[in-house]
Amino acid sequence: MLVMSEIVTNAVTAARGQQIRLRCAIYHQAPLLECWDPSPARPVQRDAPETAESGRGLTIITAYAKDSGTRPAATGEGKVIWALMPT
Repeated sequence: MLVMSEIVTNAVTAARGQQIRLRCAIYHQAPLLECWDPSPARPVQRDAPETAESGRGLTIITAYAKDSGTRPAATGEGKVIWALMPT
């Protein structure tokens, strides 16, 4: 649930009030979480200071997911952030 929350938070931030799309599926018997947003800009992983209230999303996603990444949307509009979770 934490990973999905971070993926959605990144998408909402990038979408700036526009629609996002969420997809949960099973891929090779593992949960696959995906979220599309209209922004083509890929998120950047950064080191957040201990006092920061944001900036740890990608670090959390990579820590808990079996694999994760970002890809251009199949429609050519925006991107998809995804995470394959351990079984």
